[in-house]
Amino acid sequence: MTRVLEKIEKDVILRTESLATLLDINCTNDFSQQSYNYNLSIPDYQRIYCWEEKQVIKLLEDLVNYTEREFHLGNIILHKVSNIEEHRIVDGQQRLVTLTLLLLCLDNSIETSLLNQTFQSNEAQNYVAYNKFLINDFCKKNPIINYKIIDILKNVKLSVLIITDGNLDLAYTFFSNQNSRGKALSDFDLLKAHHLRYILIPEQAEHLAGRWDKITLFSNQEGSLNILNQLFGTYLFRLRKWMRKREWSNDAKFKIKNEFEAASIIPEIPAFGEQFNFNESIQGGTHFFAYADHFIFKFKTFVETQEYKSLNKHLRYEKHWWFKEIIESLLFSYFLKFGTIYLTEALVGIGTVVSHHRYDNNRVNLKALLKFAADTEIVMMIDQATSPTFFLAEIKDKIKSQRCSNPLAGTRERYYYAFLKINKELAATNTNFINF
Repeated sequence: MTRVLEKIEKDVILRTESLATLLDINCTNDFSQQSYNYNLSIPDYQRIYCWEEKQVIKLLEDLVNYTEREFHLGNIILHKVSNIEEHRIVDGQQRLVTLTLLLLCLDNSIETSLLNQTFQSNEAQNYVAYNKFLINDFCKKNPIINYKIIDILKNVKLSVLIITDGNLDLAYTFFSNQNSRGKALSDFDLLKAHHLRYILIPEQAEHLAGRWDKITLFSNQEGSLNILNQLFGTYLFRLRKWMRKREWSNDAKFKIKNEFEAASIIPEIPAFGEQFNFNESIQGGTHFFAYADHFIFKFKTFVETQEYKSLNKHLRYEKHWWFKEIIESLLFSYFLKFGTIYLTEALVGIGTVVSHHRYDNNRVNLKALLKFAADTEIVMMIDQATSPTFFLAEIKDKIKSQRCSNPLAGTRERYYYAFLKINKELAATNTNFINF
């Protein structure tokens, strides 16, 4: 325990700083002169700048109305990078960027390292632009704030926790814990922070964080495929659960993060290299990012297939999309094993088995449907098959054993004809189609 406490004392520094000191602004003479060395920067694993209007206005009103000599504005966490003169913001980016925008509005001669930060995300750039407008408008309507710039710089205080641990482990831990209690990060933000902890080479960590962020940004663009949610949140997550006959709650917090965290190991026994099987144990760090790259490439190929496009064309309405996502997930498992060979037949077979739950029930709920999909054991059938013929023959036998006792009407009938359109459409484009 003593050794642990010694490490914490060595790797963590706690101090209270004024805003001027933190932003490297000398407010005794000219604002452009700098006499401190925090040199703040925003690391790759941070979420984008995204403060909403109400948060910006609340901060500005607090600054205008405070009457005490000192105004404490909470805690921030910084990571001191050992090989360069830089402190990276682990927690507190939203407040510090907003305060910097305010200071720039009050005096455009102010210089601070945060003004040199650039945001690649269009969303972040839009937030910066809009919040600059809000701040300018607020300052015009509340001219008293223009006379409080020195007070703001000197008397706004923040409790600063500085982490000097060179391997970033404590920084990522604090980042994950601190933000899990504030504005929610996505599972993918936390997954990135979790796996970056295992990478000891800063250049590798920055490179992989940048690659991950580009995927995240693409997924968030309007009209784009949400690759991370669809691949990790739906396909791989469900397949991994079905493979082990495990149920889950769709409302569980951080369920995707927990599923794709690094698996436990015995320290004395090294882990072997990944095989890129969807259900393999997850290794921490670079292994996870390689795992992700592999399946992202497969996913991008899969969504270009006629089978995927036909499913999304005809089963996207009503609650049909519940069935569509389950059929897609299972078909993706087949695609990972056998590629596009007999992919149409696999879709028809999988879809027919899964659709039986729709035909046999007047009402369906997602939990029961997910359990039905697991009980079909299709994912295990695919895993055990050494050739498409074994899987297709087994799925054909399963179809023969299914019987629908209820006459189709309403939603069930509409679903039946939508799925029939998929069959006909794919059969028409595949001259060698083997009919079930």
